[in-house]
Amino acid sequence: MNILFDGNYLYHRTFSVFTKYYAGQDLGEVLRDSEKKQVFIRKLVIELCHTVRSFDDVEKVIVVFDTHSWRYNFYPDYKYALTRIRDDYYKEFIRVLDDFESFLRNKGIIVSRVEGAEGDDLMYIWSVYFGVVCNEELLIVTGDSDIRQIMTPNVALFNNNSKNLRLYCTPESAAVWRYRVPEGAELVPVRPFDILLYKVLLGDKSDNIPQVKKGFGEKALEKFIATLPADPALVPTVETQMFPMADWIATRFADFVHMPYEEVLEKVNFNLKMVWLGLSVYNDLDYVNSNHQSLLESMLVDVERQKDTYNYNKEWTLESFYGMPIK
Repeated sequence: MNILFDGNYLYHRTFSVFTKYYAGQDLGEVLRDSEKKQVFIRKLVIELCHTVRSFDDVEKVIVVFDTHSWRYNFYPDYKYALTRIRDDYYKEFIRVLDDFESFLRNKGIIVSRVEGAEGDDLMYIWSVYFGVVCNEELLIVTGDSDIRQIMTPNVALFNNNSKNLRLYCTPESAAVWRYRVPEGAELVPVRPFDILLYKVLLGDKSDNIPQVKKGFGEKALEKFIATLPADPALVPTVETQMFPMADWIATRFADFVHMPYEEVLEKVNFNLKMVWLGLSVYNDLDYVNSNHQSLLESMLVDVERQKDTYNYNKEWTLESFYGMPIK
């Protein structure tokens, strides 16, 4: 089995704990202090190693990090509330993240960070590589449960964001992943397409993605999903092209909520492009990076360049990985 870490989740989660020790202090100054910075990085390593040790027979570990997303080019108000106000310590926060990224690379871990791509985009591309190309099991470690839309029988998600640890998998793969569940965690089978419908129809406040219909909530969505075909062959998959997917969703949703099809299609098409992690989304983008590459090409090149470079074979302990014990 391989493990894919959402590096930004790992970093932010550990930082929120780290800052509790410095309440009321200037966090920029704290992060500029070399000793305190190393304490923070050690905590990151401890969290990384603890998670890896929760599973058996781990072959490779990959960590992905965000860059400035292509979605801003398509939708300037993307994540509006999160990006218009930066904390005073933001520059130092990013500098230490860059240091942590370099540290991981130097240890032989595969680190993926591609211009224009968010971590979610990269997690999808790596999941295709391991789950489809290599036909190997991949476990994604993240607190973002929305990423469950990319799960397949070979790809599962471990959410360690709370005391209620959950390992999510597709219903048909539950019998296999049951033997991978760490002690104290719960196995939760979920249909990936249901997660995508949630994001497309209900939007996402944190990303400033609007609902297709105001007032249409989770309970109504459950009723809508219950009306959809039970035969998996009649439900769009990640291989489906974007417009046929939007049309399929809009046709059924417009009828369910008694809205004009054209109005629903326009909104569904927009939201689908923003939230769906699928090859056809990247194929349809007109985004080109500074190297004159499309986003899909850039991500595929990154995977091809790094897929055979993994070079870590020590124990997953602070002493082995970081090189010094906890003081």
